[in-house]
Amino acid sequence: MGNNDDEYALVVARDHVRADYARLLARLNLRAQSFASAADASIRLGARAPAVAILEVEHGGCALLHELRDRYGPDAAVILVSADRTTPADVVAGFLIGADDYAAETMDAEELLARVRRLVERTRRESTATAGLRRLSSLTGREQQVLALTADGLTQKQVATVLGISIKTVGAHMQNLLGKLGVHSRVEAVALAVRSERPMRPDLLPDRARATVVPVIPRRHAG
Repeated sequence: MGNNDDEYALVVARDHVRADYARLLARLNLRAQSFASAADASIRLGARAPAVAILEVEHGGCALLHELRDRYGPDAAVILVSADRTTPADVVAGFLIGADDYAAETMDAEELLARVRRLVERTRRESTATAGLRRLSSLTGREQQVLALTADGLTQKQVATVLGISIKTVGAHMQNLLGKLGVHSRVEAVALAVRSERPMRPDLLPDRARATVVPVIPRRHAG
């Protein structure tokens, strides 16, 4: 499981289990910032959201969950854990206040590890998609047209014909959008648009192109 050197996990738990959580997180190449109480953790929060937070309900986990959501939004995956509050009503209450998962402290370590891995991987995918959307939003209308037509499989010559511009101008737009997206090829640019699930806006295309160009991302159908 790949990781970013800046990634960390936040742990709030009683003394005898904090080390267990830290060892578990180390298997995912995540360094743990561990605290005995939510109050201690709160004053140490930084600008970067934790990749995952494991918070004991009995040690202020619910209040810290609210603070994490206020500070980082959905960027931090949060698992509430409890030694005593493990009834179905407790679990439902945890989800209602915004937890991504809820576990009993006695849960098998391998099961907890699998849940943590799933949440971290989901958060990483969402973070990558969000960053991609920001970069795609920086493209001009013409650059978006060039990207959409390229994603539809048109060559630079065909793009130039559709847009009524020169091949050299198409090439210039392509180089500009590659730089803005931080990629090195047309294939990478199209892949970024696909991963970010950003459909091409038909209103940005000339009338003669709309009938032949499909969205960068097909719309998902229910079912």
